[in-house]
Amino acid sequence: MADGLYRAIKTVLTPLADVYFELRASGHELLSSGPFILAANHASLLDWVFVARFVTRPVRFVLTREFFDQRALSWAYRRLGVIPIRDGAIELSAVRQLLTTLRRGEIVGVFPEGRITRDGALAPGEPGVITIAARAGVAIVPVGVHGAFEAFPRDAWFPRPRPIRVHFGTGLPIPRSAATDRDEQRHLLATLMREIAALRATAAAGDQRPAHRRAEDRE
Repeated sequence: MADGLYRAIKTVLTPLADVYFELRASGHELLSSGPFILAANHASLLDWVFVARFVTRPVRFVLTREFFDQRALSWAYRRLGVIPIRDGAIELSAVRQLLTTLRRGEIVGVFPEGRITRDGALAPGEPGVITIAARAGVAIVPVGVHGAFEAFPRDAWFPRPRPIRVHFGTGLPIPRSAATDRDEQRHLLATLMREIAALRATAAAGDQRPAHRRAEDRE
């Protein structure tokens, strides 16, 4: 992974995001030093920026080939160590990349919903994240991001200056048996998505500005 490029981009984007979005977070100080998967809700093209901002180590994000194969950005994604997957399915090559990455002690970032929400609501998750975590023997850390949909929804051309709050939860242990047990996968996925929803609500509660300021932001 090109840590140099990753850190350079992060160094540039961090102060911009902090000011433009009033970016704040909680819970990130409790992240462990070993390998794990970060799983966040997906409301914006900038979600990876909001999550990575508060993680001291590089995060290798998963991205659908619809975006990964775009000629203008594909070279950058490759240099950054982004892992491409097919929409709605995980290829064998992607599985190998994910497992290798986690077994090297790195962090993988995923958005279990698979696609950016169109209405701001949390969509059902895909079970692939549970399978990968079970096979790698790592925990999944749920993350709730609030404000991303208001700042940069799917069809917007440019992000708006809206406050972004990010709340990191505690790791959800994933037993190795979940790699093949479909019932266990469904149960763990439901638990994960509930955690993400709760964390997003917690992140939203962290926006303590006066009501008239929030109303002005929506105008």
